[in-house]
Amino acid sequence: MTAAAGPRLVQTPRRSTSLKDLPDALRSLWQAACDAPAGSDVARAFTINFVGIASASGAEALRETTARLVRRSPCRAFLLLLDDTVREVTVDVGATTRCSGHLRDIILEEIVLRLPTTWFAHVPGLLRPLLMNDLPNHLYWSGDMPTQPDRMKELLRLCEHVVVDSRHFEVPAIGLETLEALRAKGHRATDLSWLRLRPWRRALALAFERVAWREGAALTGVIRHAPEATAATILLAQWLEARLGGQIELEDASSVTSTSPELVSLRTPDYQLQVQAEGSHLVVHVTENSFCHMPFSVPISRGSDGDLLAAAIDIA
Repeated sequence: MTAAAGPRLVQTPRRSTSLKDLPDALRSLWQAACDAPAGSDVARAFTINFVGIASASGAEALRETTARLVRRSPCRAFLLLLDDTVREVTVDVGATTRCSGHLRDIILEEIVLRLPTTWFAHVPGLLRPLLMNDLPNHLYWSGDMPTQPDRMKELLRLCEHVVVDSRHFEVPAIGLETLEALRAKGHRATDLSWLRLRPWRRALALAFERVAWREGAALTGVIRHAPEATAATILLAQWLEARLGGQIELEDASSVTSTSPELVSLRTPDYQLQVQAEGSHLVVHVTENSFCHMPFSVPISRGSDGDLLAAAIDIA
């Protein structure tokens, strides 16, 4: 007896088109997916519209992230690649179909536009008629926060939720302030760096279950981190200070490469808590003045950026 084969993914050949012919090119994707054996059923299985924006150098990473995203959130995806080496917009399209027996579901229609930044103001007008009706629209701004706020503002009129990754902010403190200003204006925004901190927040919460918290207790702390984790470390420090009071210092560990902190150490007159990344786990030590608790560990999430993006969309 053999196990049943799982669904297989079939990609159509990518084809170039013009802006004028883009609607026809999208219809041709449907026709290509419908070119199935007699008795097969074909349907779109989209749950969202997705707009991803990256620099030209980030094209491959954005495509890989989108490929992971559609495993949980099938979508019509518009990938906008900002490239000032081109004078005119270039477009190519492709589709991915999930095949299981006689059932065929289109889980991705991908429209890739490479455009100069000077053309960006035309993007909302181009996307508006191509977004699938009655589906939520999610925007993924994968690079630094824009220096021209109106650039994101126009797209936020189309997309009710924006996802950013503060790991890519050139100046994390300023980028995080800009992001918070967006939230203050009523925009729904999710930061992938915050999602990467979920194991750390869980580990710290479990550590505090082992001690008696006293309101007003003098607390000091240090978070050691790699440069790439600066934004995540700022977010974690702000979260701790808001809930515990005290002051958290940031300590650079240039020899470490990680998108999350390396170590968190908190101290009060009554106890000390330490959470340290070791391999695939966070190891937690809790020491009171008269008692030392047994160390315990919490798994570190190993999800890709695409998995985090899908999680951000799930909780929006």
